[in-house]
Amino acid sequence: MRAELIQELQLLQNSRANKFDDFTDRFRSSVDQVTEQVHSSVLNRGKMLLLLEKGLNFSLIRRFKTKFFKF
Repeated sequence: MRAELIQELQLLQNSRANKFDDFTDRFRSSVDQVTEQVHSSVLNRGKMLLLLEKGLNFSLIRRFKTKFFKF
């Protein structure tokens, strides 16, 4: 009887540990998904800002060129 109770307790502990591992894996995968989305949105924003700055610099140079260097 005592050995059966110990075995039941071990089975219960193992099942709880497996549930905790599953929960940890699901939590980690959802955190990884959110991290990937944040990373991609920051990357896209950075690319847009660089393109905007590049266009601004070219238009500013064109303006100075037409204003100061008239041929």
